[in-house]
Amino acid sequence: MVMNRRAPDLIEAISDTRVKTLVVDDSPFMLKILAQILEETGNFELVGSATNGWQAIRQVSALSPELVLMDFHLPHLNGIQATQYIKQREHPPIILIVTSDDTSATRSMAENAGADGFVAKDGKGNLRRQLRAALQSLFGPNTPRRMAPARASFAGSPWSQPNQEHGT
Repeated sequence: MVMNRRAPDLIEAISDTRVKTLVVDDSPFMLKILAQILEETGNFELVGSATNGWQAIRQVSALSPELVLMDFHLPHLNGIQATQYIKQREHPPIILIVTSDDTSATRSMAENAGADGFVAKDGKGNLRRQLRAALQSLFGPNTPRRMAPARASFAGSPWSQPNQEHGT
């Protein structure tokens, strides 16, 4: 399935309201790329950004996003640690770890921290496709709008499988 052709379907399927989204990455370039992908995908409202784990925690408290795109490697508090703190909230947002560290150990840490999904920044132009697939899976037409569970399994998630190119 080509996700580019499904973007209008995703826009209609999510709901009439936009998903409040926080983007967390220490790279200004990656913050811009993730914001562009959200805009292209539709129905995702970028309500804020953060460049380290402590800022992410503060932004989640201040903005109450429904979705957080979280990098793994962040200054002061990494994305896994920030995810653990955020998932302790009464109504935690859905958190997708978006990282270039595509190893089974990183995936395991993300899952154990309570992340709801994992998207690899593989440098081969697949980030857009993988992120859209993850968003479709979490917010698509057959997925009711929900608050994120305290713990979610990566088992069976289409984006949770290691990239074949990486051999992990």
